[in-house]
Amino acid sequence: MVRDEPVFLPRWVDHWRKTVPPEHMFILVDGFDQVVPPEAAGCQVVFLPRRPPAPGWDEARWRMLTAFAHALLERFEVVVLNDVDELVVLDPAAGGSLASALAEARELGVITPFAIEVVHRVDLEEEPLVAGEPVLGRRRYGRIHASYCKPCIVARPVRWSLGGHYSDHPVLHLSEKLFLFHLRAMDAALLHRRQAARLSLVSDGEGRVREGIAGGGWARDADNVDQFLQSFCRSAPEVTDFTFGWQRQRIRRSWRQEEGTGMWVHDRLHNRRSYAIPERFFGVI
Repeated sequence: MVRDEPVFLPRWVDHWRKTVPPEHMFILVDGFDQVVPPEAAGCQVVFLPRRPPAPGWDEARWRMLTAFAHALLERFEVVVLNDVDELVVLDPAAGGSLASALAEARELGVITPFAIEVVHRVDLEEEPLVAGEPVLGRRRYGRIHASYCKPCIVARPVRWSLGGHYSDHPVLHLSEKLFLFHLRAMDAALLHRRQAARLSLVSDGEGRVREGIAGGGWARDADNVDQFLQSFCRSAPEVTDFTFGWQRQRIRRSWRQEEGTGMWVHDRLHNRRSYAIPERFFGVI
C-alpha cells in the first residue's frame, strides 16, 4: 500500500517483475489524487479513498491489508505482503529461484525471511543512489533488525500485528536462504524527506505529535534521523560470513506467545553495529 512513493515503488515493481507476472502484483494506492509511475503498468492497481489520520488509523489500515491478503489466498497459493521499502531476496549462494523458495510456504504455511536493514554509512559512502541502478553495490552495509524478520510469506490466513512485524501463527520458519532487505535508510536525504512526511501525518497544525495514529517510528524528527545515521559511524563495519548463526538462535529461542494480543513474537535484536554485505548480493536489488 503506497502514497507518495516515487522512489521505492518503481524499485519494488522492478524487483518483483523478475519473479512474477505484473498481474500478480497488487498495489493499493492511498488516495484518488495519486499518480502511479509508468513502471507499474500491468500491475493490479487499486485506488482507495484516503482515511484522515486519527487514533487507530494505522491499526485500521493493517486490518484492511490482512483482509485483502486473506481474499487473495482464495485464488493464490502463496501471498507475500510487505511495505514498499522491503524486498525479499533469495541468497544467490543458495541456488534455485526466488519463486521456488516462496513456494515452500505451501508446505510450511508461513515463512519468515531474515532481515537486514540497509544503512547509508554517510562516513564511507558519499555517492547518491541513481534511479534505475541497483542499491546493493553502491550501498554496501547493513544492520540486523530482527523486528523486520516478518512472517510475510503466507499460504494460510494469519492475523498480523501493526506493521506486520508479528502474527498469530504459532510456528516459526526462519528461512536460511531468504533475506528481507529493509531499504528505508538506504539514502540519508531520502530518509530525511520520507520521515518528515510521516511526522507531518501524525502531527497537528502546531507540530505536536498526536498519539495513537501510527507506530512510534513515525514521530521521529530530523535530529532523530541524524542521530540514527551518525550512530553507525562510531565503529568500523564488521565482515562476517553473513550467516548470523547466534542471532538466528536467539530469535528461535525467544519465540513466545504474547499475552493479551495472542501474537507470536521474538526478541527485537537490533543495535548500531553494521555489517558488510557480501558481493554476491550486489546488483540483486
